Amino acid sequence: MIDSSVEGIQENAIKMLEEHHTVTISTRDEKSVWSATVFYVSDSFLNLFFLSADKSKHIQHINMIPEVSATIYKDQKDWEKIKGIQMSGIVEELKGQDRENAINQYLAKYEYLYRVINKPLNQDEEKIGSQFSSIPFFKLQPTFIRIIDNQVAFGHREQIEKREGRWELF
Repeated sequence: MIDSSVEGIQENAIKMLEEHHTVTISTRDEKSVWSATVFYVSDSFLNLFFLSADKSKHIQHINMIPEVSATIYKDQKDWEKIKGIQMSGIVEELKGQDRENAINQYLAKYEYLYRVINKPLNQDEEKIGSQFSSIPFFKLQPTFIRIIDNQVAFGHREQIEKREGRWELF
């Protein structure tokens, strides 16, 4: 049975976020839109943490307009198996201890990065390793989350929105 309460939707979203590794973030500036797929980690508050270069188009957009939308889905061949998350929220760059916490969480999820950073096997890994300590980390704080689950029924969705700091059914 599906728990369509705020708490049930939050628990389902947390579980889904833990099961996946990439999020596609859509951004905009005053002239154009852009989407970029990045690796992420998440927390129990449904925040997503990711790293990206300052010069990337999506980060340049975020620096102008921090509101984004994002999707997390496993690629499916069968429409009846489509299940994922759509969200919108605000992105901010992490500094200090918040950045260190995100790095530690990132390294825990992506254990292979220890080797890439400490014992790179090729030039690409050397580049990644050398940039890792200085690359900016960001937090996407969702303000709206929609879970789509065609396994329940075609177009089945559950939605929550953050209002005045609290998640509410939408």
